[in-house]
Amino acid sequence: MKNRLLLVILLLFCSQAFAQPKLEKFPFRLNWTLYGEHAPFFVARDKGFYAAEGLDVEIQEGSGSTTVAQLVASSNSPVAYVDAATMMRGISNGMPIKAVGVTLQQSPMAFIYRADAARPTKLSEIKGSRIALTAGDASLTIFTAFMGKVGMKLEDVQMITVANPQGKEQAVLNKQADALLGYFMDQGPRMQLQTGVKMGWTRLYDLGGVSTLSSAMIANNNWLKDAKNQDLLRRFLRASQRGWQYTFDNRAEAAEIFRKAAPAFTQEIALLEVDGTMSIIRTDRTKGKPIAWSDVGDWRDSQDLLAKYAKLNPQSDLNAYFTNEYLSEPPYMPKK
Repeated sequence: MKNRLLLVILLLFCSQAFAQPKLEKFPFRLNWTLYGEHAPFFVARDKGFYAAEGLDVEIQEGSGSTTVAQLVASSNSPVAYVDAATMMRGISNGMPIKAVGVTLQQSPMAFIYRADAARPTKLSEIKGSRIALTAGDASLTIFTAFMGKVGMKLEDVQMITVANPQGKEQAVLNKQADALLGYFMDQGPRMQLQTGVKMGWTRLYDLGGVSTLSSAMIANNNWLKDAKNQDLLRRFLRASQRGWQYTFDNRAEAAEIFRKAAPAFTQEIALLEVDGTMSIIRTDRTKGKPIAWSDVGDWRDSQDLLAKYAKLNPQSDLNAYFTNEYLSEPPYMPKK
């Protein structure tokens, strides 16, 4: 009996000794409800990239970049995913936040409209157009800059504010609005595939040459002062970079993985959105650089555009907006 008890104790000890280390919880809030741009984060979780870094990442949906940036500033969500232009405006208003990795480096913002009522497709059609957007919409900042650059004001269009992205889509589908402001690789293709209504879209960049750095992973500056948090962030970013690289190389599989979290998507819709996302992850300045690495010149161009046309209070030191120090070099494997 005594020997049997000793054996049980020994087995328990061994099982604990060889047990997998406990993963650290890491909440990560997205900018909005799920769409294909978010696929790489789900890939990183599904393929075990976060677990390999000792992290249990909880991917949470957001309710607009403005709201999510405020949550980061207040430390309620110390690391999140937001629109870079919206973050820059927050910083100019005193928010203690900073981009720690920029995944979308060209603006995907576009007018999305019904193909049978295409408007606006050229600059002369913008005045008087009815444009749908949501409260706190990340598109408003760049749209303001766009309107200024092409010599117009927001008052030149009729802004139709709705409660959520579905409201924007319904306003256009029901012809209550001429167009919505959204991402070209997201809402247009999905609306067409889901409703059977043929959609069209025109990027703001194509109309007025307007682009800024777009989606970024951001962190709270005060949270970053803790060395433990810096280590957590490095591991999270490395696994995320690995997820983005895997998505770039394996797009159909990435779309399938994303659909586990967003089953309302068809494979066709998810793949269209993933493909579009992968087309704008670098600028000319960041070719050959690690994924999510951003260039000071692109930040300067973004600030100049927003300061000139969207009343952004410019920062004298562009490092107030971003840092690359927590990013890793490819192949983004865990440190041993």
